[in-house]
Amino acid sequence: MYKPATFAIKLAAALPAQTDAAAICVFTDEPQLACAVEDERLARVCADLLRAGEFKGEEDEALLCHVADDDGVRRLLLLGLGAHADFTPFALRRAAGAAVRQAQSAQVERLHFMLPASGDAAQLARMVAEGAIHGCYENDFYQQREAEAAPALTELTLIVPAPHDALNAAVERARIIAESANWARALADEPGAALPPREFARRVAEMAEEFGLRVESLAASEIRARGMGGLWGVGQGSDEPPALIVVRYEPEGASEQDELWALVGKGITFDTGGISIKPTEHMEEMKADMAGGAAVCGALRAIAQLKPQRRVVGIVPAAENMPSGKAIKPGDIVRTLAGYTIEVVDTDAEGRLVLVDGLAYARELGATRIVDLATLTGSIIVALGDYRTGLFSNDDAWAARVLAAAARAGEPAWRMPVGDDYKQKIESLIADFKNYGGRPDATGAALLLSKFAADTPWVHLDIAATAWHDDPQPDAPKGATGTGVRTLVELVYDQADE
Repeated sequence: MYKPATFAIKLAAALPAQTDAAAICVFTDEPQLACAVEDERLARVCADLLRAGEFKGEEDEALLCHVADDDGVRRLLLLGLGAHADFTPFALRRAAGAAVRQAQSAQVERLHFMLPASGDAAQLARMVAEGAIHGCYENDFYQQREAEAAPALTELTLIVPAPHDALNAAVERARIIAESANWARALADEPGAALPPREFARRVAEMAEEFGLRVESLAASEIRARGMGGLWGVGQGSDEPPALIVVRYEPEGASEQDELWALVGKGITFDTGGISIKPTEHMEEMKADMAGGAAVCGALRAIAQLKPQRRVVGIVPAAENMPSGKAIKPGDIVRTLAGYTIEVVDTDAEGRLVLVDGLAYARELGATRIVDLATLTGSIIVALGDYRTGLFSNDDAWAARVLAAAARAGEPAWRMPVGDDYKQKIESLIADFKNYGGRPDATGAALLLSKFAADTPWVHLDIAATAWHDDPQPDAPKGATGTGVRTLVELVYDQADE
């Protein structure tokens, strides 16, 4: 269950005479301190630590030490940013996340974070606020906790020489986006038994009511009646019925003639592989196979609060992929909402089967542009590792805009090929298409999706690698990352065609 941040974020022009802890950023090269330190004792401690080589300022490095027992700054937290030449604001975001995690574990109540002196102050404040809220996230929902073990941090103050309204606005935007990303993370970290499709739909509806979004979700009977054979086929093996979650954001003054952007997210709430069952190792992580759908809904949560002038619909085809006597079998044929038939070669290639119905439904609603997000293929991990999302598109201009939004969001993507030179991967002797043709599977899967996007500008983001941390990070626990939320919000704010 989602737990929002419990600390307030404030701005101040200088360190107070007394505080529990001060966070100072450090570079590996000169000048090492990222800001001026007016407190002489604090400056001396920083200089001694750096001179002794006890802290080098490497990116993602952190050191918490005691400075005094009573008056003044009690603890100093040094945060590494790497070399000046390599610095990006996203290193600061990670440092802020690590700072909050260090502060929480050390039971710090008030943390003062000194912003670097150079750079866009509003952007830097936004990165610190966003990183701090990202860093406070924990997925220990099912652990027993004593009341006194609750997080101690109650206040994070950003020290910036000249606080002003633009900084407050940047911090508020950061709070909204980071809280929405954390909300999406909490969904993806939920066990499959706690979040079957109907519960996924219920939680999204609850969120939509809170933030003024419109919900038009379809139950299993309507999914079947409308001919969504991909979604229905994947879900038929489970006792938990599938759902098509549909959430709309309509800005004030919008009309039916305005562009409608569709965000489509894979919503497989647990993936056993179906009859083509997966190996046991790491199967528990398949509870996060709906991370794309969670990101779509998390983005709508933020968009509803930020109120851009853009019509947006989020579509999440949600199902459990389970083996049973009712389950779809290799060799079966499904007829999709678009009318195409697909031969099911591998029931563990189920994400594309639900997405094709989501894409076709987006086009039925009149979507003029589409982005889909999915933890779709292991092949993209082989191709790009765990740092970049794979991006596929049928439209160069649209792909460029999504790539730019991902770069601004600090969620880098890399464009991959998709075209009919890979068509043998999806050709079937018995149906219009087949759902699996061997490696490179990421390209084959994307090509199949492109047939259902047709001539609508479309981008597919394969987040199989970036949606999950395999190990704890300085700014995050092992588990869901919320990747995609920031990219989608940045994209919706892009006014390039206005």
